[in-house]
Amino acid sequence: MNTSFSEIDALFHPRSVAMVGITTANPNHWTRGFLEGYLKFEFSSRGKLYLVNPKGGDVEGIHVYKSIQDIPDTVDFIIGLVPSRVSPQLIEEAAAKGARFAQFCTAGFSETGDEEGIQTEAALLEAARRHNIRIIGPNCLGAYCPEAQMSFSELFPRESGSVGFISQSGGNTNYLIRQAALRGVRFSKAISMGNACDLNECDFLEYLADDPKTEIIALYLEGIKDGAAFRRSLRYAAARKTVVLLKGGAGSAGARAVMGHTASLAGSHDIWKSLCRQEGIILVHNLDEMTDVLVTLTMLAPATGRRVLLFGGGGGSSVIVADTFEKHGLLVPQIPEQVIRELRGFSQAAGNFFNNPIDYSQSMGPSNVKRALDILENWGGFDFIVNFVVPTQSITAQRFSYSPFSFEHIAKPVAVVIQACLEPAEADKIYKYLTHYADKGYPVYLSFDSAAHALNLVLTHYERHVVQGKAPGVPAEQGA
Repeated sequence: MNTSFSEIDALFHPRSVAMVGITTANPNHWTRGFLEGYLKFEFSSRGKLYLVNPKGGDVEGIHVYKSIQDIPDTVDFIIGLVPSRVSPQLIEEAAAKGARFAQFCTAGFSETGDEEGIQTEAALLEAARRHNIRIIGPNCLGAYCPEAQMSFSELFPRESGSVGFISQSGGNTNYLIRQAALRGVRFSKAISMGNACDLNECDFLEYLADDPKTEIIALYLEGIKDGAAFRRSLRYAAARKTVVLLKGGAGSAGARAVMGHTASLAGSHDIWKSLCRQEGIILVHNLDEMTDVLVTLTMLAPATGRRVLLFGGGGGSSVIVADTFEKHGLLVPQIPEQVIRELRGFSQAAGNFFNNPIDYSQSMGPSNVKRALDILENWGGFDFIVNFVVPTQSITAQRFSYSPFSFEHIAKPVAVVIQACLEPAEADKIYKYLTHYADKGYPVYLSFDSAAHALNLVLTHYERHVVQGKAPGVPAEQGA
């Protein structure tokens, strides 16, 4: 079926939602998680929320109707929390209420590989097509749109952002949104589409490509069913937005797991790698890597080159960080002798390292840090700064707690690496560091390697598709 922009936009902005099959007895049941998300996001302040269960009653002070037919108004969006076997019948009931979309969260469809599940999904799709209802899923978590105050998790941020996320996995959708949000990334929309028997990755790719609220498209795929259609949609999206792809099922074991998860064909990793290079897609290999890349794209102003000034405290860390950044193709330029003399003029030499990296661990308080950065920026032989901090290092930690370093006066892009520690007593301190810098708008990374890798991926993308003038997949304000 052809799908228009306005049709999918209506999916993300429903006027009324009915949760069918929500439990009334057990407050810890998984179906209640959907309700908690809609309650926290106060969906009822802009739309109508209905609950349906044959037992009736009420949940969280909301009346529970015994059937869809008892709802007094039409319903735009049905969230099916019912067993798979009754899903086709639910479509019939939803159609009588004028529903345009139906999402099915339960498993037990074609992903099982058995004939019963395959036939159930086919019957679901046939009923939906007959009544002109579009299906999200089945076997999915559905839609998240902060602007429309709809969310399947109460743990997601309510603020909107620039990233749109399409995922065949509900669990991976949960993980990415929460991890990226902790580091300052916000989402315009996200869709967990599961088996995608009707609306699929092509529909959502083309929608997000045209969505003015979305600048970056993140995509988690386990497989596709129509390679030619997918390539057309991917090319369309990559010509308009930055696209970051994580392909599940890269190895043989992963490919086997794909079939049991969303009933998709995984395909060769080499083919996907070639496709991404040809179409200007940033290819990542796990969710943490995707998070790092999204942090870089959304939080770091585009650097003009690969020269990095490494600035922080940590002794031996200074040696490791230099090696790591060079290994990932970044340049660590030597600081001129005259600049080093200026730095030594107001800070003791013992315990500090005044080349690149700059190690201020022994004697530089906040005022001297600012002075050093002014001298280095006046030199200007670098394109961006990476500040590495060690929360568990007592001197640095004590200074941070009273006077955190500020980079607002620095014109060059600044990123921050926080060296995490597994000691339980230090976890709160590390969290405070992370949220402090993320709230200030800095991209934050949790290791040298993850920072260098993400920066290299994004810089490579800019070099291939911006510097060369092709400019596919670049947010409008960055590519202008």
